[in-house]
Amino acid sequence: MSKLDRKGLMDMEYARGRDTKKSLKYRLWRRTHEVLSAINDFAEKPILNIIDLGAADGRMLDIIHRKYPQAHCLGIEYNQELVNFGKTKFPDLELIQGDIQSLDFPDNFFDVVIATAVIEHVSDPGKAIREAKRVLKRKGILVLTSPDPFWEHIATMVGHLKDDQHNEVMNLDQLRDLALETGYTILVARKFMLSPVGMPFEFSIERLFSDLNLNFMMANQLLVARC
Repeated sequence: MSKLDRKGLMDMEYARGRDTKKSLKYRLWRRTHEVLSAINDFAEKPILNIIDLGAADGRMLDIIHRKYPQAHCLGIEYNQELVNFGKTKFPDLELIQGDIQSLDFPDNFFDVVIATAVIEHVSDPGKAIREAKRVLKRKGILVLTSPDPFWEHIATMVGHLKDDQHNEVMNLDQLRDLALETGYTILVARKFMLSPVGMPFEFSIERLFSDLNLNFMMANQLLVARC
């Protein structure tokens, strides 16, 4: 995969910003919360193998590994600098430089595949989703998050994001359809993250907004699917 095929690669500046910048720390925490909730609710036990596609420096995967210490936790990241940094920071994790559209693992191997804020960066989302399904065990789960395209467009317009940040940002219906076409069973498809920095009672408020059909105001999308 050429450099141009993967837009908006996380760099070291962004990675280090998750130590100090409130919005970045919150987004990591919230996505991790959604992933852990999905694993707890839907993953078949025992959980032996977990792979994080687009793992960056492994921060989310480290939290998941601490929750599931019996599992072999492996991360795939395109940016070699982040892989090197993560190996130093989280020596208990296995971090590998690689392309999530072409995984070097056998079929039916992983219990859980995680893909948070990564599908919008790849040149062929369908290929990435198919690869995730190939390496999942029967009844394994895919946990995927992606930004909402409307709010992504607004963030780009106001200069919060670069205009070449992503290849393709799909809405929730498109993500659901792609997963169904690939042969997954959809377990959860919903919006989340009302505030970019968090807020008191956010989970209750988000549930209320969903009940009132105001979930278009939330900036992120969650898809949980079973193989």
